[in-house]
Order: sequence, then C-alpha cells, then structure tokens
Amino acid sequence: MSAEGVGSAFSGSTAKATDLSTIYTNPAGMMRIPGAQAQFDLNYVAPTIEFSGDAGVAGFQYSGGNSGNAGEGTFVPAFYGLFDISPTLKAGISLTVPFGLSTKYDDDWKGRYFAIDSEIQNLVLTPSIAWQATEQLSLGAGIQIGHAEATLSRAINLSQLGVGDGHTELTGDGWGYGFTLGMLYEFSPTSRVGLSYRSQAKYTLEGTAKISDVPAAIAGMVPTLNSSDAEADVTMPDIVSIGGYHEINPQWAVMGDVSWTNWSTFEELRVKFDDGRPDDVTEEKWHDSWFVSLGADYKPRENHTIHFGVAYDQSPVPDSHRTARIPDADRYWASLGYSYEFAPDRVINVGYTRIFFDEADIEETTDSGTLSGIYEGHADILSASLTYRF
Repeated sequence: MSAEGVGSAFSGSTAKATDLSTIYTNPAGMMRIPGAQAQFDLNYVAPTIEFSGDAGVAGFQYSGGNSGNAGEGTFVPAFYGLFDISPTLKAGISLTVPFGLSTKYDDDWKGRYFAIDSEIQNLVLTPSIAWQATEQLSLGAGIQIGHAEATLSRAINLSQLGVGDGHTELTGDGWGYGFTLGMLYEFSPTSRVGLSYRSQAKYTLEGTAKISDVPAAIAGMVPTLNSSDAEADVTMPDIVSIGGYHEINPQWAVMGDVSWTNWSTFEELRVKFDDGRPDDVTEEKWHDSWFVSLGADYKPRENHTIHFGVAYDQSPVPDSHRTARIPDADRYWASLGYSYEFAPDRVINVGYTRIFFDEADIEETTDSGTLSGIYEGHADILSASLTYRF
C-alpha cells in the first residue's frame, strides 16, 4: 500500500511506475525509476462495520446488543528500496502488508458465540530484480517471503450446564513463500501497459486453542472444553493484474487497472487439534473476485501533482457463506491525493480514500445457533509517504 496508490484508487498501479510501490505491484516498473531511492509509507485504515439483527437457538434469543462499530482502526506501514546494478539491471525490496483483517465485537454482544475478536495480518518481504530487455520492454521478478499471524476468539454457550459463558481463543502464526513476475511495455515515453502475476503462498499457522472461564469440573467431563495446540493451513491467493497509463499532455494523464484474485481456492477454514478432537471446520466457498479502477493525474504546475481515482472492489464472499468474522460485501472507492517534490531529492505524497460498502445480509448457522441480520459500513484510508533519492 502506498500514499500515491491510495490517492488514485490504485488505478494504473501495474503500469504507472512513478513511485517505488511498483517494486511490489510490478517489479518491471523499476526500470523507469532513476538512481537509488527509498520510500516509507504510513497508512491508517479506519473501518466502520455495524450489525443490526438477532441471534439465538431453537427459538430462544440471545441477550446482548448489536455491538456498535466492530471495525478496528489500524496503522499499516510499508517500505520500499531501490538501487542500480547496471544500466539495464535494477534491484529492489519491499516490505508490505497485502492482506489484513480486524473486527472486534463487544464481549457480551448477541453474536458472541459466533465471533468476538478476529485479526489476521500478513507481512510480506519481496526482494525483486528488473531487466531492460529491449528499448521498450522491461521484465521483473521477485521472491515473496511472508509471515502470517491470526487471532480468532468467541464465547462458548454453557447455559445448559448452569454456568456462565466460557471463551475460546485460537492464535497461530507461520511462514509462507511465493514469487512475483512482471512485464512493462512502453509504446512511447508517454504510453505504456503493464502485466503482473503474484503467486499463491501457502501458510501453516501453528499455535494454541486456549479455553478459559470453564469450571474445572465441567472441563474434566468434556474434552473439547480443554486447551490444546492447534494448526490451520491457509493459502493466500494468486493475483493477475493488467494496467495502462497514458499522458494526454504535460498536465493530464489517465490510467486504469484490472485485477483478478483467485479466492476460489478458499473452500474452508479447517483447524486441527493436537489432542485428537474432531477438526473445527468453517465452510467458506469463496469465489474469484475482480478489482477495477480508473484514475487521472493533473499537474497544475511544476513539482505538484493531484491524483484522482475511483474503483469497484468485488467481494469474494458469497451471500450464503457470509460470517460475523468476515462480513464482507462489494465495495466502491473514491480517492484523492497530492504529490509535492519539495526538493530535487525528496517527494511527499498524501492520499485519502473513502470506501463505501454494499449493505450485506447475513444468516450464519453453526452449532451455536443462527445469527441473522444486516451489515452496513464504510471505511476511510489516510496515507502519507516520503521518498528520498540518494
């Protein structure tokens, strides 16, 4: 994630190659960036996710409220570095958080038996290389070295045993690996097209399923109410992106991107326990998704650029398998950004995006009962970056 990308809804990010985030989005774009440079981005993501509805089992409604805003604001940093190896060869490195999720409900909300805390973070280090194959064609490749960690918690309904709620918290982390390929073709100095592919990365998250607030006498009679080591396999999807960039005149440029994400690989979330109890399986059945963005840059004067962008971001979550942990829906982006080269070797970028979520129905049924209702929300992203040329 980069401030320039946030300010333009990531339109043209596969072909634009005007800031160091191209090291992640399309490493072939490094050939367009001169000299050695470093870039640091800091993004603040503030989602608003609100539920209204009911939860219960066998005609009995659970107590509690709707929990207000379940979205968790979070800072997301990114770092990029670039240097020359030869006139036709460049190397770069990026440290990014390409995937993340965070929702947090009140401990006593009516859907507490479905979800309380859900947090997944994926940090990826990508060393990359780019080669100027011909005057018009550049190629790039990178290795993805990723670390993922997750926390999933919920309450356990023990009312039939005459006691209050217990709680379960699943935590785990693990490493995964993949690769990136990119191509950039320049029809002219002002028009180009880019293509990139990011491979799948498979993670085995190892950790613990911690059970708390369960009386010892009950835990002794029910093996599944005891803590255990656990693990889950998670595959981050492969992504294919194509983008175009064209300068209409010295002041105006237009750009666009289309990305396909192979989320249909996420059929289920299966947690395996070391103590031999049955696996905990959540059926997901996600489908592939598309991200389409269009944008423009306007240079009112030298060293100043204003960015605009809009995007459609399709959710991979089918209506029939929406959950309280991931109450996702289709999203629509509106973005605005500004770049200022305040010295020959320094550039600052700021960007803002408002993301509008479609209203999303939910009817999640588990052993704990049924959660049914509607989710509404939006998100704001604020971003700033500093680029330094050595």
